[in-house]
Amino acid sequence: MKTITKIMIALVITFTATNFLQAQNYKAPKIDASGKVTDENGKFLGTVTTEGVITDANGAKVAHIDSEGTLLDKDGKKIGKAEKNGNFASHYSSTPDKGWTTSAPMNGTCLVKDHDGHVKAEVHENYKQFGACAIHCLTTGHHHK
Repeated sequence: MKTITKIMIALVITFTATNFLQAQNYKAPKIDASGKVTDENGKFLGTVTTEGVITDANGAKVAHIDSEGTLLDKDGKKIGKAEKNGNFASHYSSTPDKGWTTSAPMNGTCLVKDHDGHVKAEVHENYKQFGACAIHCLTTGHHHK
């Protein structure tokens, strides 16, 4: 009888843990190890390079990050700032704390969150520095608002 009770307890714990882990599967845009950017449904949006060049799905250059971390659109207009830790502050934000923060890499990926803590993207650690900028550019429809 004790063995059956222990087995039942183990099954309940396993079932509960499995449901908890599945509940953390959120839908968010992603950047994979090759720099491919997809939306929350897996639709290809564009690419980002480790040098900070962002292109759309057609291969047209949308934006780039210069050597000082400034995000510039294809016409050279400043649209934001990429910090060394991967955080991103839009040029249109009313205050710097309204930007996006990037977490430390865990299992090869970083989470990009807005100022309310909502996950905006999942970025491969190779693109941590530019990932938030790329997601911002490719998911706002190039309107940069």
